[in-house]
Amino acid sequence: MSPKPGLACGALAVGLLLACPGGARAQDGGGPEPTPVSAPEPEPAPAPDPAPEPDPAPEPGPDPTPEPEPLADPGTPVPRKRKVDVSRVFTDDLELRYWQVPDQLAGFEDTRVLDYVELVNRFTANLRVGWFSLYGQFDHVSLFANTYQLDDVRRIERELLSPGLWSPLLPGTYDPVTQGDEGWDLAARNAYLTLEKLRFGYDKGNLSVMLGDSYASFGRGIVLDVDRNVDIDVDSSIQGIKLVWRPGAWDVTGVFGFLNRQQVFQDNPNLGIPGERRHLLAGLRLDRFGLGPANLGAHAVVTSYTDEIGWAAGFDNAGTTPDVVAAGGSVELLGLGPTDWFVEADGFAYPTDDAWGGGTPSPGYAIYASGAIYGGPTTWLVEFKRYANSQWNNNLLTPELYQVAIPPTLEFERAITEDSAAAVGSNDMWGGRVRMDWTAIPGALVPYWSVGLFRDEDDSPLHFNPTPETILHPMVGLEYTADGWAVLFDLGHRSDLRDDGADGTSYGADHQLHGVLTLRAPLPSQFSLDLNVQGEWFRWGVNAIQQTDYTEWETSFTVGWGNKVALTWFTDVSTNPLITTTGNLSDIVYGAAELQVKPIPQLTLRAFYGAYKSGIRCSGGQCRVLPGFEGARLAVTTTF
Repeated sequence: MSPKPGLACGALAVGLLLACPGGARAQDGGGPEPTPVSAPEPEPAPAPDPAPEPDPAPEPGPDPTPEPEPLADPGTPVPRKRKVDVSRVFTDDLELRYWQVPDQLAGFEDTRVLDYVELVNRFTANLRVGWFSLYGQFDHVSLFANTYQLDDVRRIERELLSPGLWSPLLPGTYDPVTQGDEGWDLAARNAYLTLEKLRFGYDKGNLSVMLGDSYASFGRGIVLDVDRNVDIDVDSSIQGIKLVWRPGAWDVTGVFGFLNRQQVFQDNPNLGIPGERRHLLAGLRLDRFGLGPANLGAHAVVTSYTDEIGWAAGFDNAGTTPDVVAAGGSVELLGLGPTDWFVEADGFAYPTDDAWGGGTPSPGYAIYASGAIYGGPTTWLVEFKRYANSQWNNNLLTPELYQVAIPPTLEFERAITEDSAAAVGSNDMWGGRVRMDWTAIPGALVPYWSVGLFRDEDDSPLHFNPTPETILHPMVGLEYTADGWAVLFDLGHRSDLRDDGADGTSYGADHQLHGVLTLRAPLPSQFSLDLNVQGEWFRWGVNAIQQTDYTEWETSFTVGWGNKVALTWFTDVSTNPLITTTGNLSDIVYGAAELQVKPIPQLTLRAFYGAYKSGIRCSGGQCRVLPGFEGARLAVTTTF
């Protein structure tokens, strides 16, 4: 009995490509997370009104010798038609990833039967003609070498599609029980193609209308912030209508539609792609500018969630009681002497217990305030937050890996861990942060210090701490840029001081020492060196299930030549027991190399081989646990 190579076919986003490799795996694919290149949401500038047509010449009269026409004033321009502004940008991002799977088929470990190849392609088109625009995004993923045969029985190694997902390649809804494993049936279950984003836009004068997929954020994002975040591979949108009207000193923004979760990941593995749950959202924001130093805003957002997949469930959900109603306002004061200020306050109501997670929901509120004070060579930033039952709005979206509202965290995001991530989403927290930047050398050297002090009363299951805790987080750092040199440095120590239990039990404190160094040094002949080092030392308090203290390091060293060529070596070292990967150089050491070549501005080529660790990453107020990787990747990005 021996495994036989199987087939896994896929479809490319531009035309259908069938390929049925088997047996040993190709040496292509995989890698760390680059910034995907994707056309931004179009913001077309309004074209000028066309000039009026000249009056038509009069019909000839009976006089065969009409009077001669007077000469035109040479200073008078001749009316003529103006050209309509037309622009287009197309981008294609293709990645081929070879995944080396740590677990192999029992008895056949040397053949690496369970390794596979993943092909991901994202094509975007951004067109603008005068006041009109069109944006589309096609996503495609295929798995290859995803089956094997054992004792003449074909085995599917992993499912690309989840039950209930509608796929145009089937066509229909996917059912793994009835779906065949030969020929086209096998190809269709290992490939997925979708028109992920489609948007028609009109923008002229004081009116902007978007039909289809758009993004929206009100105030500081406490009640609504649906946007792209390529750092953690999130690109969710609102699929419906967005209208912005700007009468004079007012902005009126309205949005209505269904939440559209990104289904195909550009940088993370695509497995078990789920069907779309069409959660309904409606929001309105009013802004009034120029009231002396003040800008005022008011907003409201209503969200209704569904646990069913498909459009029909989404429309049925439109007539039900909303799950979350949030409303509030903001005040911005600019130029009050040497200061600027911003305050936002919001209230939250939960008419059903769905978002609350059962039980009797309680109303919530959120307050965020910030101020910038400019004093000579120093700039002071002061921030305060108070969030109480205000983040249940994201509760039902946790399995779908995105958020509908992202309030300011006041955290140093590169130091967030599996433990402190719970504080980012806390539903009972208050505190503030003060930061002072000092321009020691204008245009060159800016050192800073900051102190954050917070009180987290939330001890829900996401928190490791069984009791409330007080968080103290001082930091120092600097930024230096001069003559092609650049240095960024951050060093901090975070202490999560836990309260004693009601019975007097001491739960200690979590301690984290962390640092980041980024260095760029110019070299002769357009060469440069880039060094990035990030490390942390973590010691746990007393937990119900006790974790092991750990140390982590992440480094990259790059030699570049202009913007044409860059060669990078990556090293990760981790003794963190919460990560799910092991190193390729040793159990705790990961190594990888990447070559990037940009022969012309419109073309970027990347080749990667090696491994990097799993772990949590936070960006823009969102945190996500990203899987590790071992294997190879080939990426081609073109813009035309």
